[in-house]
Amino acid sequence: MKTVQVIGLILLLCGAAFAQDVDVDITGRTVFCIHYDDGLQSQDFSSYITDADEQELNFNPRDTRIGFKAISTDGPWTFKSVFEVDFYGTNASNNLIPRLRLGYAEAANSNGLSMRFGQDWLPIAQQFPGTVDFGVLSWGGNLWWRVPQVTARYNKGNIETLASLATHRNSNQQEIDEKMPWVMGRIAAKNLFGTKAMVALGGGFRSVIFAGNEYSSHVIAAEFKLPIGKTLINGELYSGQGVGREFVRYGLDYNPTHPDGATEMACTGGFVNLKVPANCKLDFNVGIGMDDPEDDNLEDSTAPYLKNTVIYANMKYKMTKQFGFGVEYNDYETIALDEVARDGSRLTFAWWYIF
Repeated sequence: MKTVQVIGLILLLCGAAFAQDVDVDITGRTVFCIHYDDGLQSQDFSSYITDADEQELNFNPRDTRIGFKAISTDGPWTFKSVFEVDFYGTNASNNLIPRLRLGYAEAANSNGLSMRFGQDWLPIAQQFPGTVDFGVLSWGGNLWWRVPQVTARYNKGNIETLASLATHRNSNQQEIDEKMPWVMGRIAAKNLFGTKAMVALGGGFRSVIFAGNEYSSHVIAAEFKLPIGKTLINGELYSGQGVGREFVRYGLDYNPTHPDGATEMACTGGFVNLKVPANCKLDFNVGIGMDDPEDDNLEDSTAPYLKNTVIYANMKYKMTKQFGFGVEYNDYETIALDEVARDGSRLTFAWWYIF
């Protein structure tokens, strides 16, 4: 982050703190992970296996975060600003440069209507697995990302609906005409059966031009969250085509070298997570996730795999409200384009302090 940006952030925080009608909270976390991989990953976070014969040990502090939330009210309106960075930018020469995670402004009315502008979590497929690893099943059955968007929400009783325009920042890495953003919608039924149970259905579409052809990319995602006593089961299922960078499925949206001509890649996948609290300080999570592109669409492509499956189990322990640690085991089966299974595992030890 450039010096002028740091100075600007400090001045902004100081100015907000002295403003009588603005409440400002500084938020953040320090995280340190030790990963041992029996099978080389494509990323330093949990993803998919690229070489089953390689082993690697990594000390990783990159999920450390810092940010702020500023809130003010004016009659029926509540206005909010959220800013957060972590250290998953470039790591050239071991320089862990901050990157923007969240940066949005929101106006919410007491009647249940709100508008949010800026970089926020993907508005559909909102469930997350209870993993210790930062990767949260990327390329492993979880559709997620943080993308620039304009999103309108309306809450009425137990029903929440939203409509959104969202798109990845243009990278110019693919010959794609991206003049149209993803148009997304979601409807969720919350607080069912007198509990925090939830079901939701969301989807999105856009028209793009790739390699001279026009495609109608689309995705549909179902979500669920079901508490049973203190135990929680949650997950999501999805299906679509052209589902790529906006959903952390890089390399799995279009195939320009298919023998029958350039084509979109179709996919199905999902995950399920079981969280079992042992007591107020100790939680256990187990789960499985799978991402399965359509094999016929991948012919002669550079796609990362035909199928990727991840099984995980972990424990998280809170020594205090802020400080905790966790241990996690991940098992991977990545089916390569040559139909050979690349198996691997990851053992993670993590320590964190959250404020």
